[in-house]
Amino acid sequence: MKETIGAFHFEEDEFITIALAHYNRFKESAHYDQKYKWYVLKELNEFMERSVITKETVGEIVHYLKKENTSSGYFVYWRSLLEFERFSITHEEQCTDVLRTLYDDEKPFKERLNEATRQSHSCGYSLGAPLLGYLLAAFDYTSYPMYKKEVLETFKNMIGAHEKLGRAADNYSQYVELCKHLLPFVAREVKHATMLDVQDFLYCITKYRELFVPVSIHYLKHLSEKPYEEAEDARVCALLKMVHGAICEIPELSSLCIQKARELTTFKNDSCPSLVIYTKEQEGHVKLFLEIEKEEIRYGIMDEHEKDMDVIHRIEDFSFSRLRQKYETAYERLIRLNRQTVREERASYGKREESERQLVSFEHKVQFPSLYFEDEERLKRQIQSALKNGKHLIFAGPPGTGKSKLASEVCKSYGVQSVFTTASSDWSTFETIGGYHPTREGTLAFHPGLFLQCFKDDRTKKEQNKWLIVDEMNRADLDQAFGALLSVLAGDRVSLGFQAENGKNVTISPQEEGRDAVHEYSVPSSWRLIGTMNTRDKATLFQMSYAFMRRFAFISIHPPSEITEKVLLRYMNKWGIESYPFITKLTKLWHVINQYEQIGPALIQDVALFTKDEGDFTSAFQLFLWPQIHLFEQEREFMNEICSLKFIDEETIRREWKDEQ
Repeated sequence: MKETIGAFHFEEDEFITIALAHYNRFKESAHYDQKYKWYVLKELNEFMERSVITKETVGEIVHYLKKENTSSGYFVYWRSLLEFERFSITHEEQCTDVLRTLYDDEKPFKERLNEATRQSHSCGYSLGAPLLGYLLAAFDYTSYPMYKKEVLETFKNMIGAHEKLGRAADNYSQYVELCKHLLPFVAREVKHATMLDVQDFLYCITKYRELFVPVSIHYLKHLSEKPYEEAEDARVCALLKMVHGAICEIPELSSLCIQKARELTTFKNDSCPSLVIYTKEQEGHVKLFLEIEKEEIRYGIMDEHEKDMDVIHRIEDFSFSRLRQKYETAYERLIRLNRQTVREERASYGKREESERQLVSFEHKVQFPSLYFEDEERLKRQIQSALKNGKHLIFAGPPGTGKSKLASEVCKSYGVQSVFTTASSDWSTFETIGGYHPTREGTLAFHPGLFLQCFKDDRTKKEQNKWLIVDEMNRADLDQAFGALLSVLAGDRVSLGFQAENGKNVTISPQEEGRDAVHEYSVPSSWRLIGTMNTRDKATLFQMSYAFMRRFAFISIHPPSEITEKVLLRYMNKWGIESYPFITKLTKLWHVINQYEQIGPALIQDVALFTKDEGDFTSAFQLFLWPQIHLFEQEREFMNEICSLKFIDEETIRREWKDEQ
């Protein structure tokens, strides 16, 4: 593997030639949608050429740069320019110096980058590499490319270069060096090529699967036609992993729970490069297969019963759309075959023992002795009343207030087993209710999701009553993911549209009696769902419908109203660290943070455990607290107050603050 971009011999590398030829054709396809960059940057260049950067005009100039970034679809993350605009307002003179330094062509390029970043750092502001790229491209897009970290890292993997990223100025400088090396080669395919053409090539070759998949396959086929070089192995693996990732993103294959790229074959032992994609549930049976040989490319689906492959002899005939179409149609065919061979219900199933469901008494007084809450009696009263009256629970509060631990303690207090899971924005009924999964025999069988697993053991088929705890519940589209369950909780019997092993439709019903058949699930009246919600997310994530909300009791979980050493000592007793030596410092830190944004004791517990030996509050703040702070208007004021604490290393915090890579 090459160590640095500078050590890479682009003129000797066939990958660059192949990639550029494909890129030139890709620009004429319907998939290409990057032409707007030339129009927007041309207008920006003309605007900057007309502008004179002074203390009086810098705010207007930066505002225009921010506005054009938004209208173009974000050349750089919007918040970076919002912060830069604030910097131009609060530090007009320093911001003027930064722009003048960046645009001073008489100084060496690296010197300008380093000086501009030093000037901004002196005011507590950090220039990230993407912002540097945008500011310079807005000044002269023919000479300075726009920057994205993931583009640089991905392309280095594609060519086998290895050079670590560091400070923002160094990262952008490394990226410009790469673009300068590539410019002569891009110019062979693109007339009057500039740095924007190079940036466009790098962006497309790393972001568009319609481009990087054919390029990767073409290059791997080229390698198969010449003697094997072991140095190419890492590069071959990187390209195969990119192809694997593109296949996994095909929407029509979403019902396959695909493993991460694992079985990749390179050129070792006289083999040809290949890619085998397994499902998580059943390795060794349903497989997506791709193999690149000297004479042909083969791809399709294989299992122990079926083999459905396409063969391409000319690389010009290969495309990602053909690969995608093959996988879609082959998988649909395999699904149909599997449905015809679904096994009959196991003969022994009818002889199983009747399960005894766990009985729950809601007269029980809820207790959570391992947790401390300022308003503990209020919580106990609300929890007991809600559960007794048939309600499910949602604990809502700021991060770290102990919502998840409280949910687990409630289940323990009532003597019931529980299943814990964290919601996701891409949840569907496949995760919650269930769906078809491949079996070892190469067929498909219904596999219950999170909810149904609470009511029946999938292995023994015994009925059970496990309560479900869903953390960060409002991250999911609740009506979409939980819809069928809502109908059951309303008293309806629901047929799911899936066939069980006995060929009958899977059903869920609210009855309490046992269900003998494999296809029937019943929800006990004593079953409960307990969700947690981070109140900080409520404005940005999915909203609950009224039908969903009315089945839940919403119970607020608050941080302590007053942060004192006495209060913190009560928590320390619960955490088992009564002899904590830095109680005053930790109290002060928690108090300062809660003046700006509410955080709960669970985060403070992490800090206490981390600092109890050496008292490194600077690292603790970086590791546990800063990632949870999402201020907008008061961020700079907050950081100034944190840095004023004597036990916090100001230089370290300011250096890391908002230092976008």
